[in-house]
Amino acid sequence: MPKLNLKPTHKPIRDYYATLQQYEQHNATHEGAVSNPFAFLLDTCAKQLNATLIPQYGMRTAKGNRIVIDGVVLDEYGLPFAYWEAKDIDDDLLKAIEDKRYAGYPLDNTLFQNPQRAILYQNGQVALDVDITEPARLIAALQYLFSYVPPALDNWQTAVSDFRTHVPDLAGALKALIDQRHETDPAFKEAFTDFYDICRTAINPELSQDAVEEMLIQHILTERIFRTVFNRSDFTHRNIIAREIENVSYALMRHEVSRDVFLEPLDRFYVAIEQAATLCKDFSQKQHFLNAFYEKFFQGFSEDVADTHGIVYTPQPIVDFMVNSVEHILKTEFDRSLSDTGVHIIDPFVGTGNFIVRLMQDIQGTALEEKYCNELY
Repeated sequence: MPKLNLKPTHKPIRDYYATLQQYEQHNATHEGAVSNPFAFLLDTCAKQLNATLIPQYGMRTAKGNRIVIDGVVLDEYGLPFAYWEAKDIDDDLLKAIEDKRYAGYPLDNTLFQNPQRAILYQNGQVALDVDITEPARLIAALQYLFSYVPPALDNWQTAVSDFRTHVPDLAGALKALIDQRHETDPAFKEAFTDFYDICRTAINPELSQDAVEEMLIQHILTERIFRTVFNRSDFTHRNIIAREIENVSYALMRHEVSRDVFLEPLDRFYVAIEQAATLCKDFSQKQHFLNAFYEKFFQGFSEDVADTHGIVYTPQPIVDFMVNSVEHILKTEFDRSLSDTGVHIIDPFVGTGNFIVRLMQDIQGTALEEKYCNELY
Protein backbone atom coordinates (compact mmCIF):
# COMPACT_ATOMS: atom_id res chain seq x y z
CA MET A 1 0.00 0.00 0.00
CA PRO A 2 1.46 3.44 -0.94
CA LYS A 3 2.37 5.78 1.90
CA LEU A 4 0.10 8.72 2.69
CA ASN A 5 1.34 12.13 1.66
CA LEU A 6 0.55 13.86 4.94
CA LYS A 7 2.50 16.43 6.98
CA PRO A 8 1.66 18.65 9.98
CA THR A 9 1.63 21.71 7.72
CA HIS A 10 -0.85 20.23 5.23
CA LYS A 11 -4.31 21.77 5.11
CA PRO A 12 -6.32 18.66 6.17
CA ILE A 13 -4.28 18.39 9.38
CA ARG A 14 -4.51 22.11 10.15
CA ASP A 15 -8.25 22.11 9.42
CA TYR A 16 -8.80 19.11 11.70
CA TYR A 17 -7.29 20.81 14.74
CA ALA A 18 -8.86 24.19 13.92
CA THR A 19 -12.33 22.65 13.70
CA LEU A 20 -11.92 20.84 17.02
CA GLN A 21 -10.84 24.11 18.62
CA GLN A 22 -13.91 25.89 17.26
CA TYR A 23 -16.18 23.14 18.55
CA GLU A 24 -14.58 23.35 21.99
CA GLN A 25 -15.22 27.09 22.15
CA HIS A 26 -18.91 26.33 21.67
CA ASN A 27 -18.86 23.40 24.14
CA ALA A 28 -19.66 21.02 21.28
CA THR A 29 -17.63 18.08 22.56
CA HIS A 30 -20.13 15.24 22.09
CA GLU A 31 -19.31 12.33 19.78
CA GLY A 32 -21.64 13.42 16.99
CA ALA A 33 -19.73 16.70 16.67
CA VAL A 34 -16.11 15.73 17.27
CA SER A 35 -16.29 12.67 15.02
CA ASN A 36 -17.03 14.76 11.91
CA PRO A 37 -13.59 16.42 11.56
CA PHE A 38 -11.89 13.03 11.92
CA ALA A 39 -14.22 11.50 9.35
CA PHE A 40 -13.26 14.25 6.90
CA LEU A 41 -9.58 13.55 7.60
CA LEU A 42 -10.05 9.81 7.02
CA ASP A 43 -11.90 10.54 3.78
CA THR A 44 -9.01 12.71 2.58
CA CYS A 45 -6.52 9.94 3.35
CA ALA A 46 -8.66 7.27 1.67
CA LYS A 47 -8.92 9.25 -1.55
CA GLN A 48 -5.13 9.46 -1.77
CA LEU A 49 -5.07 5.65 -2.01
CA ASN A 50 -8.02 5.28 -4.40
CA ALA A 51 -10.08 3.95 -1.50
CA THR A 52 -13.45 5.03 -0.12
CA LEU A 53 -14.57 5.88 3.40
CA ILE A 54 -18.15 4.75 4.05
CA PRO A 55 -19.57 6.34 7.23
CA GLN A 56 -22.15 4.57 9.40
CA TYR A 57 -21.47 1.26 7.71
CA GLY A 58 -23.96 -1.50 8.47
CA MET A 59 -22.76 -5.10 8.55
CA ARG A 60 -23.26 -8.37 10.41
CA THR A 61 -20.97 -10.01 12.92
CA ALA A 62 -19.80 -13.61 12.74
CA LYS A 63 -22.83 -14.50 14.91
CA GLY A 64 -25.21 -12.77 12.51
CA ASN A 65 -25.96 -9.72 14.66
CA ARG A 66 -26.32 -6.41 12.82
CA ILE A 67 -23.91 -3.65 13.83
CA VAL A 68 -23.17 -0.17 12.51
CA ILE A 69 -19.53 0.93 12.44
CA ASP A 70 -18.72 4.64 12.42
CA GLY A 71 -16.60 4.17 9.31
CA VAL A 72 -15.08 1.54 7.04
CA VAL A 73 -12.47 2.06 4.33
CA LEU A 74 -13.04 0.00 1.18
CA ASP A 75 -10.39 -0.61 -1.44
CA GLU A 76 -11.04 -0.29 -5.17
CA TYR A 77 -12.57 -3.80 -5.23
CA GLY A 78 -14.98 -2.97 -2.40
CA LEU A 79 -13.07 -5.04 0.15
CA PRO A 80 -12.80 -3.56 3.67
CA PHE A 81 -9.27 -3.03 4.95
CA ALA A 82 -9.74 -0.49 7.77
CA TYR A 83 -12.41 0.30 10.35
CA TRP A 84 -12.99 3.32 12.60
CA GLU A 85 -14.92 3.85 15.81
CA ALA A 86 -15.22 7.36 17.29
CA LYS A 87 -15.82 8.41 20.90
CA ASP A 88 -15.87 11.73 22.71
CA ILE A 89 -13.50 12.92 25.42
CA ASP A 90 -15.83 11.92 28.25
CA ASP A 91 -16.07 8.30 27.09
CA ASP A 92 -13.90 5.61 28.65
CA LEU A 93 -12.11 4.52 25.47
CA LEU A 94 -10.81 1.23 26.88
CA LYS A 95 -14.26 0.25 28.15
CA ALA A 96 -15.78 1.19 24.79
CA ILE A 97 -13.28 -1.09 23.04
CA GLU A 98 -14.17 -3.99 25.31
CA ASP A 99 -17.87 -3.41 24.68
CA LYS A 100 -17.27 -3.42 20.92
CA ARG A 101 -15.14 -6.56 21.16
CA TYR A 102 -17.92 -8.31 23.08
CA ALA A 103 -20.46 -7.19 20.46
CA GLY A 104 -18.38 -8.79 17.70
CA TYR A 105 -16.92 -5.69 16.05
CA PRO A 106 -13.94 -6.44 13.77
CA LEU A 107 -10.47 -5.91 15.22
CA ASP A 108 -8.55 -6.71 12.03
CA ASN A 109 -7.39 -3.13 11.42
CA THR A 110 -9.59 -0.95 13.59
CA LEU A 111 -8.88 2.52 14.95
CA PHE A 112 -10.69 3.54 18.14
CA GLN A 113 -10.37 7.28 18.57
CA ASN A 114 -11.38 10.34 20.53
CA PRO A 115 -9.92 13.85 20.12
CA GLN A 116 -7.11 13.04 22.55
CA ARG A 117 -6.22 9.40 21.99
CA ALA A 118 -6.10 6.75 19.26
CA ILE A 119 -5.82 3.00 19.85
CA LEU A 120 -5.21 0.86 16.77
CA TYR A 121 -5.97 -2.85 16.74
CA GLN A 122 -4.48 -5.10 14.07
CA ASN A 123 -5.03 -8.86 13.95
CA GLY A 124 -6.89 -8.62 17.27
CA GLN A 125 -3.98 -7.03 19.14
CA VAL A 126 -3.06 -3.45 20.07
CA ALA A 127 -0.63 -2.18 17.44
CA LEU A 128 -0.55 1.46 18.52
CA ASP A 129 -1.77 3.54 21.46
CA VAL A 130 -0.91 7.21 21.02
CA ASP A 131 -1.80 10.75 22.08
CA ILE A 132 -3.13 12.48 18.95
CA THR A 133 -3.30 16.03 20.28
CA GLU A 134 0.07 16.52 18.57
CA PRO A 135 0.06 16.47 14.71
CA ALA A 136 3.07 14.18 14.21
CA ARG A 137 1.50 11.46 16.37
CA LEU A 138 -1.85 11.84 14.63
CA ILE A 139 -0.15 11.37 11.27
CA ALA A 140 1.71 8.32 12.60
CA ALA A 141 -1.60 6.73 13.62
CA LEU A 142 -3.08 7.39 10.19
CA GLN A 143 0.02 5.99 8.45
CA TYR A 144 -0.24 2.80 10.52
CA LEU A 145 -3.94 2.46 9.73
CA PHE A 146 -3.66 3.00 5.98
CA SER A 147 -0.41 1.13 5.38
CA TYR A 148 -1.74 -2.14 6.77
CA VAL A 149 -2.72 -4.66 4.10
CA PRO A 150 -4.37 -7.90 5.24
CA PRO A 151 -2.47 -10.87 3.76
CA ALA A 152 -5.65 -12.07 2.03
CA LEU A 153 -6.04 -8.70 0.32
CA ASP A 154 -2.42 -8.60 -0.76
CA ASN A 155 -2.68 -12.07 -2.31
CA TRP A 156 -5.90 -11.13 -4.11
CA GLN A 157 -4.45 -8.01 -5.70
CA THR A 158 -1.42 -9.94 -6.94
CA ALA A 159 -3.50 -12.80 -8.31
CA VAL A 160 -5.91 -10.57 -10.26
CA SER A 161 -3.35 -9.70 -12.91
CA ASP A 162 -2.18 -13.32 -13.19
CA PHE A 163 -5.75 -14.55 -13.57
CA ARG A 164 -6.41 -12.33 -16.57
CA THR A 165 -3.50 -13.92 -18.44
CA HIS A 166 -4.64 -17.52 -17.80
CA VAL A 167 -8.40 -17.28 -18.38
CA PRO A 168 -8.40 -16.77 -22.19
CA ASP A 169 -6.35 -19.92 -22.78
CA LEU A 170 -8.56 -22.08 -20.56
CA ALA A 171 -11.74 -20.60 -22.04
CA GLY A 172 -10.41 -21.36 -25.53
CA ALA A 173 -9.58 -24.92 -24.53
CA LEU A 174 -13.09 -25.41 -23.14
CA LYS A 175 -14.66 -24.04 -26.33
CA ALA A 176 -12.60 -26.45 -28.42
CA LEU A 177 -13.65 -29.32 -26.14
CA ILE A 178 -17.33 -28.35 -26.48
CA ASP A 179 -17.06 -28.30 -30.29
CA GLN A 180 -15.40 -31.72 -30.24
CA ARG A 181 -18.04 -33.23 -27.94
CA HIS A 182 -20.85 -31.93 -30.14
CA GLU A 183 -19.36 -33.97 -32.99
CA THR A 184 -18.34 -37.14 -31.14
CA ASP A 185 -20.33 -37.57 -27.89
CA PRO A 186 -24.11 -38.27 -28.09
CA ALA A 187 -24.47 -38.15 -24.28
CA PHE A 188 -23.02 -34.64 -24.14
CA LYS A 189 -25.12 -33.52 -27.10
CA GLU A 190 -28.30 -34.75 -25.39
CA ALA A 191 -27.40 -33.08 -22.07
CA PHE A 192 -26.55 -29.83 -23.83
CA THR A 193 -29.81 -29.85 -25.83
CA ASP A 194 -31.86 -30.40 -22.66
CA PHE A 195 -30.08 -27.51 -20.95
CA TYR A 196 -30.48 -25.28 -24.00
CA ASP A 197 -34.25 -25.88 -23.92
CA ILE A 198 -34.39 -24.99 -20.21
CA CYS A 199 -32.45 -21.77 -20.81
CA ARG A 200 -34.75 -20.69 -23.62
CA THR A 201 -37.75 -21.31 -21.36
CA ALA A 202 -36.34 -19.66 -18.24
CA ILE A 203 -34.28 -16.84 -19.74
CA ASN A 204 -35.10 -15.97 -23.35
CA PRO A 205 -36.69 -17.97 -26.21
CA GLU A 206 -34.30 -16.26 -28.64
CA LEU A 207 -31.15 -17.31 -26.77
CA SER A 208 -28.45 -18.49 -29.18
CA GLN A 209 -26.46 -21.71 -28.86
CA ASP A 210 -23.23 -19.70 -28.75
CA ALA A 211 -24.53 -17.77 -25.72
CA VAL A 212 -25.37 -21.01 -23.90
CA GLU A 213 -21.94 -22.47 -24.69
CA GLU A 214 -20.43 -19.28 -23.31
CA MET A 215 -22.56 -19.70 -20.19
CA LEU A 216 -21.26 -23.25 -19.79
CA ILE A 217 -17.65 -22.06 -20.01
CA GLN A 218 -18.28 -19.29 -17.49
CA HIS A 219 -19.93 -21.75 -15.10
CA ILE A 220 -17.03 -24.19 -15.22
CA LEU A 221 -14.55 -21.38 -14.58
CA THR A 222 -16.51 -19.68 -11.77
CA GLU A 223 -18.62 -22.36 -10.02
CA ARG A 224 -16.03 -22.87 -7.30
CA ILE A 225 -16.11 -19.13 -6.54
CA PHE A 226 -19.86 -19.05 -5.88
CA ARG A 227 -19.65 -22.20 -3.82
CA THR A 228 -16.87 -20.93 -1.57
CA VAL A 229 -17.62 -17.20 -1.29
CA PHE A 230 -21.15 -17.90 -0.05
CA ASN A 231 -20.11 -21.10 1.74
CA ARG A 232 -22.82 -23.05 -0.06
CA SER A 233 -21.57 -26.47 -1.10
CA ASP A 234 -25.13 -27.26 -2.26
CA PHE A 235 -25.26 -24.31 -4.68
CA THR A 236 -25.33 -26.50 -7.79
CA HIS A 237 -28.12 -28.65 -6.33
CA ARG A 238 -30.47 -25.92 -5.05
CA ASN A 239 -30.41 -23.65 -8.12
CA ILE A 240 -32.22 -25.19 -11.10
CA ILE A 241 -30.07 -23.50 -13.76
CA ALA A 242 -26.87 -24.37 -11.90
CA ARG A 243 -28.06 -27.95 -11.41
CA GLU A 244 -28.79 -28.46 -15.09
CA ILE A 245 -25.62 -26.76 -16.26
CA GLU A 246 -23.68 -28.98 -13.85
CA ASN A 247 -25.12 -32.01 -15.64
CA VAL A 248 -23.80 -30.63 -18.92
CA SER A 249 -20.44 -29.88 -17.29
CA TYR A 250 -20.20 -33.47 -16.09
CA ALA A 251 -21.03 -34.78 -19.57
CA LEU A 252 -18.41 -32.47 -21.07
CA MET A 253 -15.62 -33.37 -18.66
CA ARG A 254 -16.32 -37.07 -18.06
CA HIS A 255 -13.63 -38.21 -20.52
CA GLU A 256 -11.04 -35.79 -19.10
CA VAL A 257 -8.78 -36.54 -16.11
CA SER A 258 -10.96 -34.31 -13.87
CA ARG A 259 -12.31 -30.79 -13.74
CA ASP A 260 -9.91 -29.93 -10.91
CA VAL A 261 -6.90 -31.02 -12.97
CA PHE A 262 -8.17 -29.11 -16.00
CA LEU A 263 -8.53 -25.93 -13.91
CA GLU A 264 -5.28 -26.39 -11.99
CA PRO A 265 -3.63 -23.33 -13.66
CA LEU A 266 -6.25 -21.18 -11.88
CA ASP A 267 -5.90 -22.81 -8.48
CA ARG A 268 -3.70 -20.08 -6.99
CA PHE A 269 -6.21 -17.47 -8.05
CA TYR A 270 -9.13 -19.44 -6.63
CA VAL A 271 -7.33 -19.69 -3.28
CA ALA A 272 -6.62 -15.94 -3.32
CA ILE A 273 -10.31 -15.22 -3.95
CA GLU A 274 -11.38 -17.53 -1.15
CA GLN A 275 -8.97 -15.84 1.25
CA ALA A 276 -10.07 -12.35 0.19
CA ALA A 277 -13.73 -13.32 0.59
CA THR A 278 -13.13 -13.91 4.30
CA LEU A 279 -12.80 -10.11 4.60
CA CYS A 280 -16.47 -9.81 3.58
CA LYS A 281 -18.60 -9.97 6.70
CA ASP A 282 -22.13 -10.08 5.27
CA PHE A 283 -24.17 -10.82 2.13
CA SER A 284 -24.04 -7.32 0.64
CA GLN A 285 -20.25 -7.21 0.97
CA LYS A 286 -19.99 -10.60 -0.70
CA GLN A 287 -22.29 -9.48 -3.51
CA HIS A 288 -20.17 -6.37 -4.06
CA PHE A 289 -17.03 -8.53 -4.01
CA LEU A 290 -18.44 -10.88 -6.64
CA ASN A 291 -19.34 -7.90 -8.82
CA ALA A 292 -15.73 -6.75 -8.66
CA PHE A 293 -14.54 -10.28 -9.38
CA TYR A 294 -16.84 -10.57 -12.41
CA GLU A 295 -15.57 -7.31 -13.83
CA LYS A 296 -12.00 -8.66 -13.67
CA PHE A 297 -13.09 -12.11 -14.84
CA PHE A 298 -14.78 -10.84 -17.99
CA GLN A 299 -11.91 -8.50 -18.79
CA GLY A 300 -9.73 -11.60 -18.90
CA PHE A 301 -12.34 -13.97 -20.35
CA SER A 302 -13.30 -11.74 -23.26
CA GLU A 303 -13.08 -8.00 -23.68
CA ASP A 304 -15.80 -8.24 -26.34
CA VAL A 305 -18.09 -10.00 -23.85
CA ALA A 306 -17.29 -7.36 -21.24
CA ASP A 307 -18.25 -4.63 -23.70
CA THR A 308 -21.46 -6.21 -25.01
CA HIS A 309 -22.64 -7.43 -21.57
CA GLY A 310 -21.91 -4.16 -19.81
CA ILE A 311 -19.47 -5.73 -17.39
CA VAL A 312 -18.46 -2.56 -15.68
CA TYR A 313 -20.92 -2.94 -12.87
CA THR A 314 -22.99 -0.23 -11.22
CA PRO A 315 -21.69 0.24 -7.64
CA GLN A 316 -23.90 -1.46 -5.06
CA PRO A 317 -24.83 1.73 -3.13
CA ILE A 318 -26.23 3.22 -6.35
CA VAL A 319 -28.22 0.06 -7.06
CA ASP A 320 -29.56 0.13 -3.48
CA PHE A 321 -30.53 3.79 -3.84
CA MET A 322 -32.34 3.23 -7.13
CA VAL A 323 -34.30 0.22 -5.86
CA ASN A 324 -35.20 1.94 -2.58
CA SER A 325 -36.21 5.13 -4.40
CA VAL A 326 -38.57 3.28 -6.74
CA GLU A 327 -40.10 1.41 -3.80
CA HIS A 328 -40.58 4.72 -1.94
CA ILE A 329 -42.26 6.40 -4.92
CA LEU A 330 -44.53 3.40 -5.50
CA LYS A 331 -45.71 3.54 -1.88
CA THR A 332 -46.08 7.30 -1.50
CA GLU A 333 -47.53 8.10 -4.92
CA PHE A 334 -49.40 4.94 -5.94
CA ASP A 335 -49.91 2.98 -2.71
CA ARG A 336 -48.19 0.01 -4.35
CA SER A 337 -44.94 -1.91 -3.89
CA LEU A 338 -42.45 -3.75 -6.07
CA SER A 339 -44.06 -7.02 -4.98
CA ASP A 340 -47.58 -6.10 -6.14
CA THR A 341 -49.13 -7.76 -9.18
CA GLY A 342 -49.26 -5.37 -12.10
CA VAL A 343 -46.01 -3.59 -11.25
CA HIS A 344 -43.77 -4.42 -14.21
CA ILE A 345 -40.00 -3.96 -13.86
CA ILE A 346 -37.71 -3.41 -16.83
CA ASP A 347 -33.93 -3.80 -16.66
CA PRO A 348 -32.98 -2.57 -20.14
CA PHE A 349 -29.28 -3.41 -20.00
CA VAL A 350 -28.52 -6.52 -17.97
CA GLY A 351 -24.81 -7.00 -17.37
CA THR A 352 -23.93 -8.80 -14.15
CA GLY A 353 -27.61 -9.08 -13.19
CA ASN A 354 -26.93 -6.81 -10.21
CA PHE A 355 -30.25 -4.95 -10.43
CA ILE A 356 -32.34 -8.09 -10.81
CA VAL A 357 -30.61 -9.85 -7.91
CA ARG A 358 -31.08 -6.79 -5.70
CA LEU A 359 -34.76 -6.51 -6.68
CA MET A 360 -35.38 -10.17 -5.92
CA GLN A 361 -34.10 -9.61 -2.37
CA ASP A 362 -36.89 -7.06 -1.79
CA ILE A 363 -39.75 -8.86 -3.52
CA GLN A 364 -41.89 -10.92 -1.15
CA GLY A 365 -41.30 -14.65 -1.41
CA THR A 366 -44.95 -15.37 -2.15
CA ALA A 367 -44.86 -12.97 -5.12
CA LEU A 368 -41.50 -13.99 -6.52
CA GLU A 369 -42.59 -16.73 -8.94
CA GLU A 370 -45.33 -14.59 -10.54
CA LYS A 371 -43.02 -11.59 -10.72
CA TYR A 372 -40.15 -13.57 -12.24
CA CYS A 373 -42.32 -15.34 -14.82
CA ASN A 374 -44.45 -12.40 -15.95
CA GLU A 375 -43.27 -8.99 -14.71
CA LEU A 376 -39.48 -8.86 -14.82
CA TYR A 377 -37.97 -7.88 -18.17
